Amino acid sequence: MPSKNIARLLNNESNLRILEKLKEKPYYPRELAAEMKVSEPFVVRRLKAMEECGIVEGVWEAEGNRRVRRYYTKDVNIRLGRGGLEVTTEDVPLKRQINVKNELLGTAIRLPLVILLLIGVFMDIGLIIAALCLYFIWNAAIGYAFYRKFNLKTPLFSLAINLFIALLLAAMLAQDVVAVMPQEIVAIAMAIGAIFVLLALLYRSRFYQLEVDALFDSMEELMEELKNAPAHVRAFYLPSAIRWKANEYFGLI
Repeated sequence: MPSKNIARLLNNESNLRILEKLKEKPYYPRELAAEMKVSEPFVVRRLKAMEECGIVEGVWEAEGNRRVRRYYTKDVNIRLGRGGLEVTTEDVPLKRQINVKNELLGTAIRLPLVILLLIGVFMDIGLIIAALCLYFIWNAAIGYAFYRKFNLKTPLFSLAINLFIALLLAAMLAQDVVAVMPQEIVAIAMAIGAIFVLLALLYRSRFYQLEVDALFDSMEELMEELKNAPAHVRAFYLPSAIRWKANEYFGLI
C-alpha cells in the first residue's frame, strides 16, 4: 500500500481508537462495533484497510456454533524506507551499547603515542614534537575525509581536537615567536583554546552516543573498501586501519 495511505490510516482518530481496543483484546467486527457504538460496516472497512497494511490480522475462530473473524494487532515496525513508509514484522536491530570497559581499553591502545608525546614535550625533543604535529594533522585530514564520505558529525569534532593539538605542538616548535608575543595575548589564546577543546570533547561524546552504530558500520565498510583500494588511499587511512586492527585483535569491537 502507498505510504500516503498508511500515513492517512494512522492519522485517523477512529482507526487509532480501534487499535487501542484491539490492544486490550482481540475483537470480531460486530463485537467491536457494539463496543465502540458505531456501525459494523464502518468497523469492517477500517479493519480491512489496516489488514491490507499489515497492521492488524484477521483470524477465523469458533464462537459458539458459528465462526467469526477475530482481529488481532500485529507486532509491526513502521519505518521510513526508500519507498516511503514501510510496515514490517522484522525485528528492529538493537542499538549498539557502548561498553565503557572496551572504550577505556581502546583508549589505552593510544598509550604509546601519549608516552611519546610526553617524552617529546618534557625533554624538548623537536624531532618528536614535529613528527607528532604532522601525525595529528594527518588524523585531522582523515577525520575530514571520513566526514565527507559518511556524513557523520563525530569525525568533525575529532578533526577539531586533532587540529588544536597540532597547533599547540607547532607553537612549541616556534617558541621564539611565541616568546616575543605579549603574555596576555598568549594567555587569552590558551584559555579560548581550552574552552574550544572542552566543547569539542563534549559534543563529540554526545554525537558518538548518537552515531555509534553508524560509526562502526561505516568503519567496517571502509576497512572492506581499503582491501581493494589503491596504495595511496590505503596509506592515507593507515592510522585508522591500525587502530581498527588493534581493536579487533584485542576483541574490543
